[in-house]
Amino acid sequence: MRAIVVLALACTACAAQPKPALPDGASPAADALIDHATTPEEKRELIAVRDQVDAEKRAEAAALDAEIARLERENAELRKRR
Repeated sequence: MRAIVVLALACTACAAQPKPALPDGASPAADALIDHATTPEEKRELIAVRDQVDAEKRAEAAALDAEIARLERENAELRKRR
């Protein structure tokens, strides 16, 4: 059961539409699953998974933002050369 919930949480986080800026704090995508946890232990585990997925996605977003900034700088330099 927990594996299915964790998988659903991960899939939900991965399938979410990208937004221009990541909000601060925990992602609300898993709130419904966390609220329906049957035990405090399950709730803690779901929160831990949510936080891990949030951290990974924030790191990916930061890497993509850095790549975009680099490509924009390169593009500006190439335009100056014309």
